This record gives sequence, C-alpha cells and structure tokens, in this order.
Amino acid sequence: MATPHISSRKSRGRANGHDKKLAAAAAAAREDLHAAQEAAETFVSAVKSSANHFTEHLGRAVGDKVVRAQHSAETVAEKAVDARHRLEDTIRERPLMSVGVAAGAGVLLALLSRR
Repeated sequence: MATPHISSRKSRGRANGHDKKLAAAAAAAREDLHAAQEAAETFVSAVKSSANHFTEHLGRAVGDKVVRAQHSAETVAEKAVDARHRLEDTIRERPLMSVGVAAGAGVLLALLSRR
C-alpha cells in the first residue's frame, strides 16, 4: 500500500506546479490587461485632445470664412447701389437715349422669346 501513497504525493506535486503555473499566467494576464487599459486611456486622452484642437481650429476657420462672406456681401451690395445710382444719373441726363435703349432691349427679348 505504500505505492499508492507515493503516487498521490507525486500527483500533488504535479498539481502544485500546475497551480503555480496557472497563478503565474493569471498574474501575467492581469498585468497585460492593466497595461492595455492604461494604453487605451492614453489613446482616448490623445483622441479627445486632438478632437478639441480640431474643433477649435475649425471654429476659427469657419468664423473667418463667415466674416469674409459678410464682407463680400456688403461689398457686392455697395456696388449694386452704386450701379443703380449711376444708372439713375444716366437716365436723368439722357432720357431719350434711355427710352431708346429700353425699347431696343424689349424688342431683342421679344425676338428671343419667340424662338
């Protein structure tokens, strides 16, 4: 009966070695998981920072474009008002010529619309 007792000691020794390997593997896995979590947190922080920087840059760029568009619209409106005033002045200075030009334009439009 001594033989079964010796074999159980060997199997317990093997089990202890196996348990130690499993515990070491679990500890290594926990360390890897912790390292992965830290890397993910660093990545998320970097992405948030980049997104904030991009948002600020985009806001400034859009703001600049809006200001430029408003300035351009004001310039076009001023030029339209100037053109209107010049046209009114020309009509006052040469009323017969203005009537002739208007009549000619009307005839041209009538001819073009018939085709």
